[in-house]
Amino acid sequence: MDINRIAENIENFKGVTWNSKPIRSYLEPGSISHILGYVGDITTEEFQVLYNKGYNINSVVGKSGIEKYYDQTLRGEDGIHYKTVDVQGRKIQNVEVDDLLPENGNDLVLTIDRHIQTLAEEALGERVGSAVVLKPSTGEILALVSYPWYNPNDFYDDKRGQIYRKLALDNRHPFLNRTIQSTYEPASTFKVVMTTANLEEDIFPVDKTILCEGSVWFGNREFRCHVPEGHGWLVLHEALEQSCNVYFYTLGYKYLGIDIISDYARRFGYGSYTGIDLPGEISGLVPTPEWKERVYNTKWVGGDTVNTSIGQGFINVTPVQMADMMAMIVNKGIIYKPHILKEIRDSVTGELIEEKLPEIIHSSTIHQDTFDTMQQYLRGVITDGTAKVVITTKAVDIAGKTGTGEVGLEDSWNAWFVAYGPYDAAPEDQLVVVTMVEAVNEWEWWAIRAANIIFQGIFAGETYDEAIDSLRWGWLRNKRKPQ
Repeated sequence: MDINRIAENIENFKGVTWNSKPIRSYLEPGSISHILGYVGDITTEEFQVLYNKGYNINSVVGKSGIEKYYDQTLRGEDGIHYKTVDVQGRKIQNVEVDDLLPENGNDLVLTIDRHIQTLAEEALGERVGSAVVLKPSTGEILALVSYPWYNPNDFYDDKRGQIYRKLALDNRHPFLNRTIQSTYEPASTFKVVMTTANLEEDIFPVDKTILCEGSVWFGNREFRCHVPEGHGWLVLHEALEQSCNVYFYTLGYKYLGIDIISDYARRFGYGSYTGIDLPGEISGLVPTPEWKERVYNTKWVGGDTVNTSIGQGFINVTPVQMADMMAMIVNKGIIYKPHILKEIRDSVTGELIEEKLPEIIHSSTIHQDTFDTMQQYLRGVITDGTAKVVITTKAVDIAGKTGTGEVGLEDSWNAWFVAYGPYDAAPEDQLVVVTMVEAVNEWEWWAIRAANIIFQGIFAGETYDEAIDSLRWGWLRNKRKPQ
């Protein structure tokens, strides 16, 4: 109404003009905000880069997420309207030049499953961390949750940047997509890599035992197990099921060595970009003696190998890389590029323009028998190992690995759970679930419990509340940390 009154009396408002631009409205922000991202006015720096691609100084561009990654697919083409006006901006005649009509951009169909995304969001709750649900046979991401998130709709009325500034200064970093932009020590989930390496290289016999008495000395330093009294004598599959640190300390330090450990970590995709179609992904790190000497100007020592053997020390990974690691176990040597885009369609006719096909990013030479054995071992973690007391779902049989990584010198722990199910199904029917809860949260077991809820909800076709009700009588609590 204000614009109409000004237009009707434009001769009384010399020098006054206006313009309009479309506003993107996000109907259900929540955890989807890190996937969708948001748009904003083009900056000078962006304009300099995008000028030759048809952008102008008034363009609105994607700033993060799908909005940024597929901006040129979504934006379409600007139109031009010609008119002649007098000095006061009033139209005085028609111009014999046809308007150039704008062209709509294309529509994107995502791989995200609304039910699974909501389920994962509610299962994680208001806990700093993340959750990933991946279809290993194609690389499709069915859910990608990072908490805390933000509401992109808030930025339209944020003329003075107060909301943006508040979010940017939040020490929980809500702009950070923790699934691809945060790295963590993989902790005991790395024992999957260690076990695979030993099975494939056949260096230490799988039926030969190692004694765990709660700690072990290497050089002048004592390295502890998570069970102070020790696990006793263990063979390989028992060590993985019980997540015995002493066993894997010994395996890594005395038998495998850092070169083999690093080689197998890279075979699982660690230390490399996954190529997911979201901006800002980081590659993580697989440490080597050469890397340490170059970066720290110090030699690699035995303690570094010991720490790496249980997924601590310098090594760090992202949750999406962790999902790819488990996907390789499921696919017996194949990792498909994780992706959010499923299809590109014409926004007017709905015609299919492009379909995202599975793309292999890692193809391993590891023997199929090794992967068969690993699947059996990972099932044992659920039925007889560290996850037994928390994974109570009866909707699906799963296999997986727990992990808790010590943070700093305090008694605080990052918690991991990486798993897949159904355990005995074909890869095309299986899903990988990764949950990660940072140490700032009170109860480090929640990563496993959240995954329990997600598996229950997916395979029983239940909402979060229904899954909780189904699992209510299955909860067993134990104060010992899962490793």
